[in-house]
Amino acid sequence: MSEFIKKYAAQGGTTAELMDKYDYNADLTEKLDQLDVEDLDREQLYEIVLWKLNRFPVISEELIGQLKGLGALKNGEHKKAEALLKDLLSCRGIALPMASTILRFSNPQVFQIIDDRAFRVLTDGSGSYPAKPQPVTKGYLERSCEIYFVYLDKLCELQGVYFPFEKLDRILYQMDIELGNSIGS
Repeated sequence: MSEFIKKYAAQGGTTAELMDKYDYNADLTEKLDQLDVEDLDREQLYEIVLWKLNRFPVISEELIGQLKGLGALKNGEHKKAEALLKDLLSCRGIALPMASTILRFSNPQVFQIIDDRAFRVLTDGSGSYPAKPQPVTKGYLERSCEIYFVYLDKLCELQGVYFPFEKLDRILYQMDIELGNSIGS
């Protein structure tokens, strides 16, 4: 072990300097470092998993409050949530598939999940939605909203007896599997 330490020290570094530079999910790391295992619950376990996956979203309490207001929207009124969608897309750890998932579980009569599979089936394999840039740009937000709202408009056109709106994302997802497609193809 001393050889390992000597090798790093020879490069002019100390462990204190390394820790000063360590900035992985800083707020959540600090919170989890204070965890008392006797108080461990499911939510904390999920936070640990998300910490490791580097997928922990940072959403303000104000934005959570705005999500609660989505219940008032009716089918076809999805564009009324454009500002909220842009705020979600601006959060660390949230791109269009995750934002749409949050919206879908907030009000499934208005929003559905957009992901590779559902999008591919609905668009017959043409088009794609943008990857989240760092930093988030106005163009990314506009394009993501446009893609998602066109997607929802198409779902509104499809809905009916055979295609209940609140199940369409799942139907499209399963259709893609049945067609033999795989993620990334």
